[in-house]
Amino acid sequence: MSAEPGTPTGPPTIPPPGPPPPAPGPSGPRLPEPAREALRKSAQQARKQLRPVRKHLIVLGVAIVIALVFAGLRLLGVGVSGIPVLSRESCTVTAASESYDLTSKQAENASAIAAQAVRRGLPARAASVVLAVELADHSLGRDPAEARALYERLSSVADYRRQSVPGVAQQISDGSRDSYRDSEAQARALASALTGNTPEAFSCVVKGGSSASSGELSPAGLTSRAETVREDVRNAFGRIPDGGYQPGGVTNGHMKGSAHYEGRAVDYFFRPINQRNNIKGWALAQYFVANADRLDVQTVIYDDRIWTRFRSAAGWRDYDVPARGGDQAILEHRDHVHVDVAG
Repeated sequence: MSAEPGTPTGPPTIPPPGPPPPAPGPSGPRLPEPAREALRKSAQQARKQLRPVRKHLIVLGVAIVIALVFAGLRLLGVGVSGIPVLSRESCTVTAASESYDLTSKQAENASAIAAQAVRRGLPARAASVVLAVELADHSLGRDPAEARALYERLSSVADYRRQSVPGVAQQISDGSRDSYRDSEAQARALASALTGNTPEAFSCVVKGGSSASSGELSPAGLTSRAETVREDVRNAFGRIPDGGYQPGGVTNGHMKGSAHYEGRAVDYFFRPINQRNNIKGWALAQYFVANADRLDVQTVIYDDRIWTRFRSAAGWRDYDVPARGGDQAILEHRDHVHVDVAG
C-alpha cells in the first residue's frame, strides 16, 4: 500500500543532543551595561520608597478594623471575658447634644458639691453656680468641703436665681466672668444630673474588681463595705430612710441570689412615688455611680433602670424585673434606690 502524497517515508527526525536552542527574542540593539545598571538601581529605589507607604496602609487598615471591633463591643457594653475594657476609666455627663468627660476624682468632687445643694434644699441653679466656680478656678480638684463657703456666700446674693450663672459666680469668687461663662454649660449639665433633675444623665466606666472582704457582718447585719456606704450617704445627704438589712442578716423577702442575703446591699426609700421624690432618688442613684470606684459599688437600681460595674461601659440600662409576685412599682425599684457593694 503506497503512502499518500506528502507523507514522509523515512524514519522520524530526532533532535540532536545538547541544550535546546534559545527562544527567539525581540530583535534590536541591546542596552549598554551602564544603562541597564542605572535602570536596576532606579527600580530598587522605587521599591524602597513604596515600602513605607505599604507599611502605613497596612497599619491603617489594621487600626480601622480594630476600631470597628472595639466600637461594636462598646455598644454591647462588654469586653474581653465580659469586662468593659474598651473605654478608659472615666465619667460622662450628658445634656441635650453635649457630653462632658471627667476623671473619677472630678466626678466624686462634683457629686459631693451637688449633694450639698440637695441636703440644703437648694435648687439646681445653686449647684450650677458653685460648680462653675470649681470647674473654672480649680478644675474640680479641690476638696468639696471647701465649696461649702461658696454656698454660704451664695445665700447673701440677692435674687441669684434670676441672675446669670457667670454673674453670680463672679460675685462669690475671685475669677473672671469670662472663665465662668466658659464653664457654665458643663456646670449646668453636672448640676442637673447630680441633683436628680436629669435622670440617667451621669455614668461612669469603672474597671477592675475589688479585693475580697472578710464577709463578717456588723451588728446591723451589713458588711464593712456596706456600712461604709451608709456612713457616706449620711455625711453627704443626711439621713435617708433605708432598709434591706437586719441584725444577723436577712434570709427572705428578696429574689434568689440577692446581695441582701450576704449583707452587701442597702435600699434607700423615696416614698410616696411622685416627681419630687423621683428627683431625690435620681440624685442619690447618680451619686452612687459617681463614687462607684471609691465605694466599691457593684450595682445601682432605680426607677426601672440599672447600672452595673460589670457592664459600666453600657451606662444605664433597662432593668429586667425578676419573675416573681408583688407590687410592680416596688419590683421596678420606683420607690427605692438599691445599691450593693463588692463582697
